[in-house]
Amino acid sequence: MSRAHRKNEHIYHSLKKRPTRADFKDINFIHNCLPNMAFHQVSLKTDYMGRTYRSPLFINAVTGGSQLAYKVNLALADVARTCNIPMAVGSQMAAIEDSSCTGSFTIVRKKNPRGIIWANLGTYANPEMAARAVKMLNADALQIHMNVPQELIMKGGDRDFRDMSRRINEIVKNIEVPVIAKEVGFGIAREQAEALLEAGVRAIDIGGRGGTNFVAIEGSRSGRYIPESLLEWGIPTAISLIETADAIKDRIGIFASGGMNNALDIARALSLGAQAVGLAAMPLSILVKYGRRAVIKKIYDLENELKLIMMMTGSCSIADLQKAPLVITGYTSEWLERRGINPDNFARRSLA
Repeated sequence: MSRAHRKNEHIYHSLKKRPTRADFKDINFIHNCLPNMAFHQVSLKTDYMGRTYRSPLFINAVTGGSQLAYKVNLALADVARTCNIPMAVGSQMAAIEDSSCTGSFTIVRKKNPRGIIWANLGTYANPEMAARAVKMLNADALQIHMNVPQELIMKGGDRDFRDMSRRINEIVKNIEVPVIAKEVGFGIAREQAEALLEAGVRAIDIGGRGGTNFVAIEGSRSGRYIPESLLEWGIPTAISLIETADAIKDRIGIFASGGMNNALDIARALSLGAQAVGLAAMPLSILVKYGRRAVIKKIYDLENELKLIMMMTGSCSIADLQKAPLVITGYTSEWLERRGINPDNFARRSLA
């Protein structure tokens, strides 16, 4: 089966499945009845990888490598240009192997010539491949995605994951743009966040459990029965974010993705330590059902709702939001305690 056909099947099967949502139910803001600020003072500006962005939202990797992917990437690039937010493409290995697939990726830069575009390859890539992927898009950064469970379930998928950290480090040392380590929906734990920091990446996209489930998608593609235990594999987005933030301690950027479909969860993720939040399945679903303008409206609505939440916590900025107290309860609190992270520290934070 060609990569192009596989990419089309990924889109088809992801759209068939009901949209999912990251589990932030144990993360609770405390309402601030005396914010002592005006709504116009609330700013969504955020800093990471040496740049300042007007919004913490970005369009995360979706697809590439087929005619359908060309149409999707064209529309999403226009959304990114209109909303002035970064956009990542899907894995460019299809274009590395077959130059006829290149157009489904380069259309993103053509449509958004002055925008922030991130290239994308897997951990199997070498520095030469990475350089070609970056040059293809004149990219501002390169995502290196990690998708071990997907590969294990995929018919004909990879089975050899030796030297992943070394290969990431080789790419970091040999390309001129920042490298973002990205999970695709199974989360990143504290230990692996520390290893990625050691490998030299400039940001980590935690890609937690709660969004697109590529184990389920590969099961649907192949028609194979997937046990429930495997369908539930991974670290929930909120927990993965806290573990990664605890390991990184502001030394590099942290991005939250994996079922980030509403403003409250986005605010929670930012408050837990993310500098940016990636949207993928949600904009794709809206695009296919309602069109490009509906995606643009949704992004602007999310940004406005995020400002409302920040106002109600007394936060003028994302830096303020990361000082706002959070009460963490239930399963999330129990997990953190077992992992040596004190959830009470979040409840005792103060904007003062």
